[in-house]
Order: sequence, then structure tokens, then C-alpha cells
Amino acid sequence: MVTDHYTQLMDNVRSVLLTALDPIEKVATAPQDIYKWLSQDFNTLSQLENDKQQLETENLLLKAQLQQLNKYKIEVTRLNALLGTASQIPKNTSQIASVIGYSDSPLAHFLVVNRGQLEKVKLNSPVIDAQGLIGKVNQLSLNSGRVLLITDPDSQVPVRIQRTGQRGILTGTGNDKLLLEYIPNSSSIIIGDIVETSGLGGIFPEGIPVAKVASLQNWDDQPYFEIYAQALANLHISNKVLILQQPVPTSGEVFHD
Repeated sequence: MVTDHYTQLMDNVRSVLLTALDPIEKVATAPQDIYKWLSQDFNTLSQLENDKQQLETENLLLKAQLQQLNKYKIEVTRLNALLGTASQIPKNTSQIASVIGYSDSPLAHFLVVNRGQLEKVKLNSPVIDAQGLIGKVNQLSLNSGRVLLITDPDSQVPVRIQRTGQRGILTGTGNDKLLLEYIPNSSSIIIGDIVETSGLGGIFPEGIPVAKVASLQNWDDQPYFEIYAQALANLHISNKVLILQQPVPTSGEVFHD
């Protein structure tokens, strides 16, 4: 009886002590729990930061790839336009070339293309892009050709006004303007008229668009209009051009690489 009473008493004391010590134990372990919680939170924030940086990197890469894709789309559009022009020209009379150099100083306007004697390019072959006449090949090496632009001061192209058929000469001025000469002041010509090759002279085929009339002046004491035109071809930005094979025995130069 006494033993049972004693045992019951000890159980009650133990229960009271455990109840009393529980808050103390919680307080004692609180720093450890807080540390674990903060460590987990810090690790989560660190992972989120890493994920953010990775996403930003991937975003930049995607933007760069998109820029490249847009570049290729533009290139395909240009090539399609050029090939569309080529489809209107008899087979075996033209070839596509890449522009590998240029000069637009006032004294010399020319392009250098990656086609030369090895590709059977001939001197004075006309060169065009999808919009119109660029110039003609005036120098050749084995692997390249120099193209005299229509804006060069030494360039002269026999032309006609597309709308009326009136003939004239389109002369380079050393800048972006072209001088349309020998159009009588009695002729019907307006700003915006398209000027195309006339086919005279045996170098440029008939009907290639060359320029658009930008300004004209009628001087009372002069028999001809003073006319300036703007080239239709993308002289400064074309990176692909079409060389027309014109087997015309005219003078020119051969240079060496």
C-alpha cells in the first residue's frame, strides 16, 4: 500500500517537473530553431537569386538569337528580291556576287565584289541589285572585280525617261545626286519620273531602272533642263549584287590582287 502510494507520488512529481521544464526546454532550443529557420530562408533567397540571374542570362541569349534571326530574315528577303530580278534575265547571263569592299570618296565611287576572271566575269558587265542599276565592272583580277558606281564622276549611262521615252545621259557627280543631261526644256518631264537604261552604247541592256527625277530647273537662256535624279539601287547598303554578263569588246583595266 505504501509502495503504491509512493510510486503514485513520484509519477505526479515527474509529471509536474516535465510540465514545468517544457517551456524552459523550448526557450533553450529556440536559438537553434531560429538558426535553422534563418538558414533555410537564406538558402531559399540565394536559390531565388541564382534562378533570377539564370533567367536574365537566358533572356539575353534569346534576345541575341532573335536579333540574329531577324538579320537572317532580312538577308533572305534581299536574296529573294535579287533572285526575283534574276528570274527575269536569260539563263547563263548573270551571277550573284557578294560585296567585299567599297569606296565613296568624292573622287572615286566603287564596290569590290568576290567574282573575277576565274568566274568568267567580263569588263563592263553591268551590275544591278533588286531595285536598279548599280554600275559596271571596270577592273578585274582573278578573284575579284571592281564596280564603278553610277554616282562616280567618271560614270555616264545612256538613259531614257520611262514615261515619255526621251533620251539623255545620266552622269555621276561624286555624291548621291545624279545629273540627267541633254533633256530639252521643251520635253515633258516631271519630278518623280523614272529614268531607265536606253540600251544605246552597247553596255547596259535596255530597260533597267536607274534613277528617279528629284529636281528640275528650266533656265530661259539654256536649251536643256537642269535635272538631278536619285539612284534607285541601294548603292551604300547592298551586300549582294547581280552581275550581268555582257560580252562587249570595250576598253577596261585588269588589276592584280
